[in-house]
Amino acid sequence: MSKILLPGVNGREIKDDCNVIYAHEDYDESKAKLEMYIAKKIGEHMVQHYPGRQWGVEVDVTCGVLVLLCPSLSRTKGYHIHLGQYTIHDLQQRCVKAAGEILERHNVTRTRRLIDPDTLEALPRDIRDNVIAADAAPEHY
Repeated sequence: MSKILLPGVNGREIKDDCNVIYAHEDYDESKAKLEMYIAKKIGEHMVQHYPGRQWGVEVDVTCGVLVLLCPSLSRTKGYHIHLGQYTIHDLQQRCVKAAGEILERHNVTRTRRLIDPDTLEALPRDIRDNVIAADAAPEHY
């Protein structure tokens, strides 16, 4: 079964209810809960849409950016999406397209069927454990 990777959680199970906001919370606590809620909703949608792959979602509400990662392919490169005035549904659809592009750049199938994780592990990797793919290489200026 695929897992949702949330940076900073280190594999621990999330036990807090992120949907509850208390009036006595300060701004940082409310912001952290909102970021966790968005990351959880996007991550669950990604796991449902592309099973058998790892997905990481980082959200920074202050800067208005969501970063979608596929750690099984690259831990350093992600797709940046501006939050703007989008709904969760709009962000989920944008992330599905972004995830498809990430998979295509690394020559991994986009089919929704469950894939064998050993397929991802067998891909050629660099010293940082990122998959080596011509389309995923950074552009040199």
